[in-house]
Amino acid sequence: PMAAMVRLAVLGTMAVPLAQGARWAAVPSSRPSWNRGALRMSGARDSFSLVVLGDLHMEDDMSHHLQARDDCLAALRSVSLLDQARVEELKDKKAGELSEDELEFLLDASRQGDLIDASVASLGDLGRKDIRHEPGDGGTTKCFLDAKAFLDGFHPVPYNIITGNHDLEGLDEFDTDASNLKAWMDVFSLDTPYFSRQIADKTLLVGLSSTRFRDSPFSSHEVYVDPAQVDWFRQTLETHPADQGWRIVVVSHAPPMGAGLRVLQDVHIRNGCAWLNHACPPEEARVFLRLVKQHPQVKAWFSGHFHLSHEFEDSISMVGACTFVQVGVIGPASARDHRRQTRLLQGDGQQLRIFSINHHVRDEATGCAEVRLDATVDLETASIEYAHSSETYEASDWFSAYVPQEADGCYLESPNGRVACAQGEMHSVCWWHMADGKVLGVHDGQIVEYDSETLSPLGIVVERGHLAGREVAVVNEGEAVVLIRQAEGQATPHVEVVHPNDDGTYWRRYQRNKRIRQQEKLREALAKQWLAEQSEQTA
Repeated sequence: PMAAMVRLAVLGTMAVPLAQGARWAAVPSSRPSWNRGALRMSGARDSFSLVVLGDLHMEDDMSHHLQARDDCLAALRSVSLLDQARVEELKDKKAGELSEDELEFLLDASRQGDLIDASVASLGDLGRKDIRHEPGDGGTTKCFLDAKAFLDGFHPVPYNIITGNHDLEGLDEFDTDASNLKAWMDVFSLDTPYFSRQIADKTLLVGLSSTRFRDSPFSSHEVYVDPAQVDWFRQTLETHPADQGWRIVVVSHAPPMGAGLRVLQDVHIRNGCAWLNHACPPEEARVFLRLVKQHPQVKAWFSGHFHLSHEFEDSISMVGACTFVQVGVIGPASARDHRRQTRLLQGDGQQLRIFSINHHVRDEATGCAEVRLDATVDLETASIEYAHSSETYEASDWFSAYVPQEADGCYLESPNGRVACAQGEMHSVCWWHMADGKVLGVHDGQIVEYDSETLSPLGIVVERGHLAGREVAVVNEGEAVVLIRQAEGQATPHVEVVHPNDDGTYWRRYQRNKRIRQQEKLREALAKQWLAEQSEQTA
């Protein structure tokens, strides 16, 4: 479906300064049309600019992070919403003639200058990627303090922040998720891990945080939004309805199931941590997309988590009236495809413009980073126009080549018998409903389970290595799945039945809770030490 959408020619790029503290962007004289004052403050002030930072993952060498921060500020200035002509016009008026809104506008213009009505949102995962069991690790107080110092550097632009799956990983410092989360909130002076803030007239920015790590039943890296947050989110949507003109932008660390973003890594599917509440009961995972469909005022949803760039098809997708956007990373140690990128969103009551700040693409003469328009969203028609083509997937690297679609020609209406042969299972693509309603499919040489409502991949049922050389057959129109291996020289093939889990799902939970795994390693180490001491005593 994405390939069938209209794609436009590249509208142009803007250069932004490299040097720290640079106040103005070096914008070419031939500005693209989207930067010719299309967004300027009206009396209602319904325009806004929002920088969305992906997984921060601070590093020992912060030079690339500091460079990216300067790039973001320069990009905001290059598309500034400040209407200087209006400022001069209002300055000529007598103080008694100014309305309250006009006085507020002049005060904001004085305080923020060309950064007026700009905001920053951080998607969390603040600490370095490697765990060294020392202060500064992800989830430690020092990590939070260091991140706050970095984000404070965006002043005078205000920022909001949420937690990611690594932000409660301070296992050496905190015994519980609650104490770890409280430390994070204390450092950032927050009362709750979630937030809402009005960033323009009738425009609300909403953030949802992950609140579980030690208590996760399976992978500790599942991005979990607790029921209290979900209730608050639902209430926030209900009190800011579409029929009153509200527009809502949501940020969360991982995307909701069914978002249509297919820039995934195998590890997130294998470990059951790709989507919000991925390993929870289906109702808890599906609630986010259901709310989006029920509330058309949700216009955009930004998420990170995958550490992949903005270059791939379906790194921006649209479901109903909502545009889902994948956000890359700024640190070189975190970039899984060697691209360092940040998203910039600019919007008003009629449209949204989605940009990439490409920190890794710099003008050789000026040292400036590239700011590229990626897509324009028409809010009135709920349609999207892409500004450039996308790269194709490397299926061996990313779990992204196929997601079931209705009428895609790969659906087996009445599955019975062999669905993938032993020689061609790497190239087979098909999917079907089991008799119990679960959805399975063969894709990229493995058997995958999909959510029956959203058709999002849930996890791996049979891995590539185990499926290799085996045929896949469905018995009695979905009553069972079997693997058939015909060994050379044997008349009777070996048949293996693929059984569901105790909860009725088929996808395997390969990654267990991290704290439990660490406790097991500690006990094993103590046992080895004890045996060594016993050997010395008997020697």
